[in-house]
Amino acid sequence: MSKKETESINFIDTVSTISKIIFEIKNNKPGIYLRFGDGDFNLAENKNDMLAKANPRLQELMLQVINIRDDKVMIGLPHHCKEIGTLEKGMFPGNHENIYSSIKNFVNKLGSKVSKPDKIYSSVALSQCSTNNPEKVIEIHKEIQKKQVLFIGNKLYSDEYINKLFGNNVLRINTNHVNSFDNFDEVINLFDNYYKDNKNNKNNYFVLVIAAGCASRAISGYLYHKYFVSNPNFFIFDYGSLLDYLYGFNTRAYMDLAPPQKKYILENI
Repeated sequence: MSKKETESINFIDTVSTISKIIFEIKNNKPGIYLRFGDGDFNLAENKNDMLAKANPRLQELMLQVINIRDDKVMIGLPHHCKEIGTLEKGMFPGNHENIYSSIKNFVNKLGSKVSKPDKIYSSVALSQCSTNNPEKVIEIHKEIQKKQVLFIGNKLYSDEYINKLFGNNVLRINTNHVNSFDNFDEVINLFDNYYKDNKNNKNNYFVLVIAAGCASRAISGYLYHKYFVSNPNFFIFDYGSLLDYLYGFNTRAYMDLAPPQKKYILENI
């Protein structure tokens, strides 16, 4: 990817990324927000990730989701660096600042089989805003809480915590906290049953909040190819590691280097 090619891509900042998701959910729009990073591209090459073992089936699903091009699908990358003018206040090495060569590599891998995206959102929007624009984090939670919510993710989170963040009537499909792709078949079967039952409900728009590591992208891509060929009635929100920090799990470097405003966020959602 040359600098000229970079200029042809519209890199979306963190606040605008969250604002776009809020708009889609508020207006009952179907869509998917995908957060790609090192682990996803490693698994697409059948290489292990820190919390996920490589296997051919996961590799195939990763390659499929990487190649999705659809206006309904928001492709996110950790694209923040000085060279392309996407660095934001408070970012530095170890806290969401990336190097140009890494971003170039990510974009090239996104465009290895199909055209490169013309618009790339921030994959670190929620975590960045949790430090510098916590009101945006609160706003997206309040919008999600107005909707019917299905949560797919870490079984270690308490029901009380998930209901605090996403509303009192959240339904859950649990996954392991590591190697969550091992639960793939069970997750898909439970989702299919939920979707079938939900279609019989006149007010059937819902938000799928997913927080299952790299398996989140594999699951989201599978659901896209199965359900978005027709008239989908849900938005998939790939949440990310902030969910760990708000619960009390310290799992990423940025959590120590630039701690999110946890108390303020939890008191106001």
